[in-house]
Amino acid sequence: MDKFIDFWKPIDKAIFKTIEYACAAMLGALIAIVFYIFIGRYVLHNSPMWGEPLSLFLLTWMSILGSSLVLRTDEHLKVTMFDEKMSKGALFATDILATICVLAFAVFMIIYGIQLMIQSRTNTMAGINIRYAYMYLSLPVTGVAYIFALITQWTRRLEKK
Repeated sequence: MDKFIDFWKPIDKAIFKTIEYACAAMLGALIAIVFYIFIGRYVLHNSPMWGEPLSLFLLTWMSILGSSLVLRTDEHLKVTMFDEKMSKGALFATDILATICVLAFAVFMIIYGIQLMIQSRTNTMAGINIRYAYMYLSLPVTGVAYIFALITQWTRRLEKK
């Protein structure tokens, strides 16, 4: 198991640093675009047509993909009031159940995200001429990132023991 953990660490670092930088870049672009829309609408009285669809595109990608970062470090919202009242075995069982649920959700995102991409491959977003399939691509990409995040989560747990 130690060999797998040593093998996985650089892969994990590369994948999630890339996601982190991509989310930071999307956030920066989103702030700039929304500020430009605001200035255009209320100061110049001429709002750009491409601003809102592009900000929607970036917000979708950033929020969905960014959720894999908190899953990786197990910092997402969760109810912990029962954790201190449960035995270690019961706590381990709930961790496994939670992992199975997240894994099922990741597979759901991959399968139905691909179906959404196929269905929307000819539709384009007004104002920016980007196919909706590229926006829906965020679902299967995030599903795969969730699976990688779960691997990292469990390798860290096993490393502590």
